[in-house]
Amino acid sequence: MSWGIDRRELAAAITPAIESNVYPPRVALPSVALSDVYAGAGELKLRVRYTIDPALQREAQRLLSKYQPDYGVFAALDPDSGRVLAMASNSRAGNAIDGPRNMTMVNSYPAASISKIITAVAAIDAHKTTPASIIPFNGKTTSLYKNHVFKHRDNRWTRKFSFEESFAKSVNSVFGRVGALHVGGDAMLDAAERLGFNGRFASDFAFANGAVELDPADEWQVAEMASGYTRRNTLSPLHGAALAATALNGGHLVAPAVVQSVLGPHGVPLYWHETPLRSKVMRDDTALELKRLMRATVIRGSARKSFKGFHRGAFRDALVGGKTGSLRGLQPKGEYDWFVGFGELGAHKIAFAALCINKKRWYVKSTRLARELLEFYFREQLAHGDGDDDGDGDGNASAS
Repeated sequence: MSWGIDRRELAAAITPAIESNVYPPRVALPSVALSDVYAGAGELKLRVRYTIDPALQREAQRLLSKYQPDYGVFAALDPDSGRVLAMASNSRAGNAIDGPRNMTMVNSYPAASISKIITAVAAIDAHKTTPASIIPFNGKTTSLYKNHVFKHRDNRWTRKFSFEESFAKSVNSVFGRVGALHVGGDAMLDAAERLGFNGRFASDFAFANGAVELDPADEWQVAEMASGYTRRNTLSPLHGAALAATALNGGHLVAPAVVQSVLGPHGVPLYWHETPLRSKVMRDDTALELKRLMRATVIRGSARKSFKGFHRGAFRDALVGGKTGSLRGLQPKGEYDWFVGFGELGAHKIAFAALCINKKRWYVKSTRLARELLEFYFREQLAHGDGDDDGDGDGNASAS
């Protein structure tokens, strides 16, 4: 809600600073008619309170500095409200892509197998498949060949995974076939755009959504998009966290928000984040099935090793899910390692995206980084409740 404050004007005022990892405590918004509230007040700088969780932000920066991947990024938000809890990034060389940029806001990163979330939503929502559907495939899980997609024939080497297991283990041929032959190019593109690709969030700060470049009539392009085996699908970590949130919030795409409130003179609230901006992008049961697929990734899929032993003690009842993805990319150059996921423990929920980009050697896996940050977040929530350190939300955050 707001009193004369336009969200777009607020975004224009704070985005340049946030792109440089600074959260300005006060901003000037010339169009705010403060004279309606205080006669003769004129243009004043207004106090901004942010949604960032200071403890989580510090821990994310600490871990990125500790492990020192060539580039490391972590973005997290509340899946129901869209409140951004952390935006952390770091690089081994001491600078981001072309300076001290907030890398959570950039969409030059190939989405890789995170694109399988689009395919899963499109296929399940249209009743083209279920988690239990058996879809046989030949070849490696990581390969994608036209013959395996368009001319599959069972033989003695054929493996027969359920769709759930294929998601958990990221089987490219299965997802290429489901996207190209079962869902189709037009429906795949529609699903991507419903999930925010090729669009803009109506957020209180500006950042890049993911992008999909696709000719729906080209079945091979559709197969590449559906499996994520292409650089034409790109994603920003903030958008990745919003994708993961759909599995926890009933299938709503929620707009990330970084401003909790804007206060006028004497602390009078002129703007506050109360009602999340979100849209229904899938059926309720599709969201539940997506949650099931993402949990399988952690329990017995590509994230299993990193989360071994996680569900013990205070975390015994935690629900954790996600989707891994890896592909070589060019901006910046390196091997991209994604883990987009969620955590839920009682009333405490978080959606996140972790991304590590390594040039010649691995310093840390994104799944390991995510696990450590989930453990920290849940411990903090269980110990201190939901508030931030001082209830203020002001402050600066920087990343080298």
